[in-house]
Amino acid sequence: MRNSSNRLKKASFLGGFFVVVFLALTACDVSSAEGKMVFRYNESAGIPSLDPAFAKEKSSIWVVQQLYEGLVALDSGNEIVPALALNWQVDSSATIYTFELREASFHNGKTLDAEDVVYSLNRLKDPKVASPGSWVVGDIAKIQTLNASSVKIILRQPNASFLSLLAMPFCSIIPKDAETLNTTPLGTGPFKFHVWHYGEKMVLHKNERYWRFDSAGIQLPYLDGISISFLTDQQSAFLEYLRGNFDVLPNLDPSFKDDLLTKQGRLQNRYRTAHTLVRSPFLNTEYLVFNAERSLPRDLRWAINASIDRSEMITSLRNGVGVPATGGIIPAGLSGHRSDIGIGYAPDSAKSIIASYEELPALTLTTVANYRDLCEFVQGALAKLGWDIAVNVVPSAALRSEKSAGTLDFFRASWIADYPDAANYLMLFSSDMKAPNGPNYSRYSSLTFDSLYHSIQYAPFGPERTALLSQADAFLTEEAVCVPLYYDEVLRVFPSRTVGVQTNALNALNLLQARVVPD
Repeated sequence: MRNSSNRLKKASFLGGFFVVVFLALTACDVSSAEGKMVFRYNESAGIPSLDPAFAKEKSSIWVVQQLYEGLVALDSGNEIVPALALNWQVDSSATIYTFELREASFHNGKTLDAEDVVYSLNRLKDPKVASPGSWVVGDIAKIQTLNASSVKIILRQPNASFLSLLAMPFCSIIPKDAETLNTTPLGTGPFKFHVWHYGEKMVLHKNERYWRFDSAGIQLPYLDGISISFLTDQQSAFLEYLRGNFDVLPNLDPSFKDDLLTKQGRLQNRYRTAHTLVRSPFLNTEYLVFNAERSLPRDLRWAINASIDRSEMITSLRNGVGVPATGGIIPAGLSGHRSDIGIGYAPDSAKSIIASYEELPALTLTTVANYRDLCEFVQGALAKLGWDIAVNVVPSAALRSEKSAGTLDFFRASWIADYPDAANYLMLFSSDMKAPNGPNYSRYSSLTFDSLYHSIQYAPFGPERTALLSQADAFLTEEAVCVPLYYDEVLRVFPSRTVGVQTNALNALNLLQARVVPD
């Protein structure tokens, strides 16, 4: 394609530049704050709020996860595990959840009790608070204390995703009547707020009252603190990482990705000795959406799917980052995902279908600038098979408006899971969720699929529900309702001195057992 040579020249120039800088900077000393073990990272997007009720961006979520905890949590294996709840029971109607609380203290020394849980979840649903996470507790009819350490939550209807919803940072537990959380955050988390110099640095200190201990009986966390910087320029942040001033490189920006990674997604040789690349699944499916109300024939939808060499796309455009979508809309890492149900690369069959049409319908694929290369890859693949489609690049605001209004034929989309449940992806095609009332921007509608989706919503977790999830995903794939491109991954680069940082498929930053050991 026309822009490929320009990208290669730019990558080559940047690569040479960073090699020189890298060699000059690796001799610099790595120091800690007055002998303390401090984990340092950069947050280029800034941190809008420290109030968990407003933790919707990754930047806020990461710091909220250090300061607060919920009743339950999502572990590194993407399983729901106890947090402030020691255990829980669900009644036979699957609408009454009873939680027993553990002994824990807030950062100000106040002991956690059941009234704090009631206050926190009721606050989340309070219209006066206007939390963007109020929908998370939408199924809760009533919350009540049984005693100081027990809470009963009554749902309006069974919801198999309820525990997953409670694991979201929105549902963090705060002290009763706490209000000024953005400036004086109070949680039970492993770190406590120390200082925030707006636009420059935020510092968190270790919570000496934290309730967790490791298997050897040592209190967690190991770190003495966290230092967060706010450099907005990604290249500057990369250079500071190479200088030894950050303990993780959490975002691989396109400006230096080619210098850092090979086309196969491995670290370049010059970085392998002193740095470690960690890859993990990320619950984000990148896909193309058909407008079901525009009546593009199923065989042509199938042909578009079959025309794309997804492995080549990942290698040539994304430095090997991502897993080619050989399944449906449910990404790898979630129960219900099957890697064998997708429409594979079959250019000969796709070409035969395309050639069978005397006149092909005009089709425009709409995207934003950041994903132009992906859409032009699809455009090129179809052109080789005899179908010329257009690619239209629009501003993000225009894409959001037009897909909500239903004026687009075909457009690029992605869906990052709000919570770790495959039903969060299947709802994208539920009739009840048709835009503008929900995220079904395809406007797809099927009685068969709706029946499956309804059954999933009421089925308890277990093999039967997993089978229903797979069945629903296979049905959508057979209907070719969209074009799954790839399942995303999180890539983080660490210097050799940083160990023990964990994550999960929602890109959490878990520093409970992290250490920063001088080289």
